[in-house]
Amino acid sequence: MRFIYLGLGIVGIVQFLFYDPSLNLMLQDWAFKAGKMDFYEQWSHTGDIVFQVMNDTYLVLSLSLFLYHYIRYYQLRSIRDHTFYITISLLPLTFVHLFIFYWAPANFVRITFSKSFINYVQPSINLFLMEYRFFPLLAIGAIGIMLYNIYKFKANEARYSNINIITKKKIDTASLGIRAFTHAIKNHLLAIRSEAEYLQEKFADDEDALYSLKLITESCEQSFQSINQANDKLKQITLNIKAVPLDVPIERAIQRFRSNLTNVEIQFEQTNSNILVYMDEDYINEVLNNILKNSVEALSNAGGFIWVSVNYVDQWGTISIRDNGPGIEAEHVEEIFTPFFSTKPSITNWGIGLSFCHKVITAHGGKIEVKSEIGKYTQFDILLPLVKRV
Repeated sequence: MRFIYLGLGIVGIVQFLFYDPSLNLMLQDWAFKAGKMDFYEQWSHTGDIVFQVMNDTYLVLSLSLFLYHYIRYYQLRSIRDHTFYITISLLPLTFVHLFIFYWAPANFVRITFSKSFINYVQPSINLFLMEYRFFPLLAIGAIGIMLYNIYKFKANEARYSNINIITKKKIDTASLGIRAFTHAIKNHLLAIRSEAEYLQEKFADDEDALYSLKLITESCEQSFQSINQANDKLKQITLNIKAVPLDVPIERAIQRFRSNLTNVEIQFEQTNSNILVYMDEDYINEVLNNILKNSVEALSNAGGFIWVSVNYVDQWGTISIRDNGPGIEAEHVEEIFTPFFSTKPSITNWGIGLSFCHKVITAHGGKIEVKSEIGKYTQFDILLPLVKRV
């Protein structure tokens, strides 16, 4: 990429020198003395055409690149919106530029017989296009469109930022609440387990009673584990950030599930290898485990597919996890990261797995987005700060 920028910079410098008045006066003076004014005029005219075509090509290519960027990363909301609003804001500016400088670039310096006098030729101006009574309206309209797009972009970003802030507050509130809840419930569970153990000793010869009491103690142990897991996922986390290849935690997570799956297939598409991002590998691995677990649970029927892909865009390394499950209701999508919210039975799921994912990703300075369509798919997109591509 740096070589492309270097090439564009060199072309810009060449064009600047080509139209530099001092340099053109020197060349005109040399051509006049050498009797080669026809050659100079032809050379200047050819340069005008070349640079006009080149500049118009830049505009077309720039618009094409924005369009390509928008289509390619359409699935990533933040990247898509950013590209869209920048493109729409630049279009009026481009139109105003073409309206005023449609003839540019052109060489207006012409040599005269008087050594101390420089003649500047006027550009060929179309009187209809340059009716100056239209230009203020055009400029005001262009500025209005740009300001409106800036407002819409900021409002859109503020909306999603507020959603993240609200989600974070809910997670923090849930963290405080669950600590109080777990303290109280653990005392009750300890009492139940203690009584069950006492009864096991008292009725050591009663098999039916021992069987029931064993179920009670096992249920207490499972409850302890669930409470501890919930507490661990909502407590304050400390990250050990390192530059890690993006595919490493993904391969670990996929390998863990592949060995136990019978009716679900996981496909890993690694379009770009050796993408380095800043992450705590263990925490990101746990995030991926949570999302893959949700996808696997959603694909209860045979023929289920999960597609995992990695890529990079701008300053982000991206992970996309998509399944062909039943999808999520539109009104539930924005609540998906709220603690204790779950579309699955609450007996087996407390609804804190995705809250944990949101907490970890935002702690990395990243983003996590979800989109879904009922009966078709659910997709999670994770964006993490990019180090570089090796």
